[in-house]
Amino acid sequence: MERETAKTKEEGGGFPDPISLTLPSSPEYVLLARLVMGQAGRLAGLKPEEVYDLKLAVTEAVTNVIRHAAVESYEIEYRVLPSSVEVSVTDDGGGFNVADLTDEPDEHGGFGLAVIRNLVDELVLDSTKGGGTRLKMIRRASAGEPES
Repeated sequence: MERETAKTKEEGGGFPDPISLTLPSSPEYVLLARLVMGQAGRLAGLKPEEVYDLKLAVTEAVTNVIRHAAVESYEIEYRVLPSSVEVSVTDDGGGFNVADLTDEPDEHGGFGLAVIRNLVDELVLDSTKGGGTRLKMIRRASAGEPES
């Protein structure tokens, strides 16, 4: 009898469909968000240090949702693209006026966003007061061969 095995795409090739998770707004699920991020980064061909940076950025993003959004759950979407990963964290919370944010952390916070900006290549923050928030992060693989 012939045994069937799962085929995987070549690292760095990208996948057409996103990986989507809806997680409870609870610290116990942050590790799950990090684990999926780690695998998505490896599938995109990112180096271990780039994967680590993305895992830290996702940790900061979901921690912000848990602390500030006052929602029961939120969604994370991971897109594995050729030599990059795009991650979106979306909640249906109260939102805020993005224009009120400063580029520097202050006594009211802002450290999480400052950390995320330094860990990713591109950051897009969309939020409206009363309309929820979406944080999109993109990290591209650096030039050169991925490390194993």
